[in-house]
Amino acid sequence: MFSADQRILITGASSGIGKAIALECVAQGATVLACARDVQRLEEARQASSAPDRWISLQRDFLEGMEEIPAWVRGIAQAHGKLWGLAHAAGEGVMDSLQGYDLASARRHFSLNFHTPCLLAQGFCDRRVGRKGGALLFIASAAAVYPEKGHLIYGAAKAALVAAAKSISQEVAPRGLRVHCLSPGIVDTPMEGRAEALMGPEYRQHQLQSYPLGFGRPEDVAHMAAFLLSEQAAWITGQNFVLDGGRY
Repeated sequence: MFSADQRILITGASSGIGKAIALECVAQGATVLACARDVQRLEEARQASSAPDRWISLQRDFLEGMEEIPAWVRGIAQAHGKLWGLAHAAGEGVMDSLQGYDLASARRHFSLNFHTPCLLAQGFCDRRVGRKGGALLFIASAAAVYPEKGHLIYGAAKAALVAAAKSISQEVAPRGLRVHCLSPGIVDTPMEGRAEALMGPEYRQHQLQSYPLGFGRPEDVAHMAAFLLSEQAAWITGQNFVLDGGRY
């Protein structure tokens, strides 16, 4: 699906969906620039990949020096060559409510789940960075489409990201760049495990009732992500694909 000179920057690549996307893209032939905060987990993921020589690990905390993110992306292209794709899977969920609304916490989570991907997009869409025909992929959330209690800030930030992606897609299409969103429902990841630990075992059983095909696996998202990043999806842009196991 990919060639080794198709370099894809993937954030959140040390665990969960981001790790699964990185492993899938390497398996499909791409060179992956895998970014996360935890260097040790990145190395473990690199060793688990089918081609460690096509896995380059990068460390970054996206809440630090946010204004420098576009320049950071440009620096990656200067050091490793122009990018074919960027998949942004780094993020942080939070269970919240209007009653417990805290402005400082809301700003932090909105920055991570909305401002960070927009700044990454700004860097990738620089003519010196993104290759013509390439793609930008945001991992959003079904919470952007199916708002529910307990996801006030997270759902709002992801909904804003979906809207922004549509706008960005129209802006960069004349340059041959594509922009996608994937909005998964509940996927068995460490982040979901933390939510269940907070909400209790009844939370999982209650949610399962709405998923005819059960909860997803990170690989279920990764297969679709790799397709959208590839040339096989050359005529697709500006869409938000909801992966939810038939949720109702």
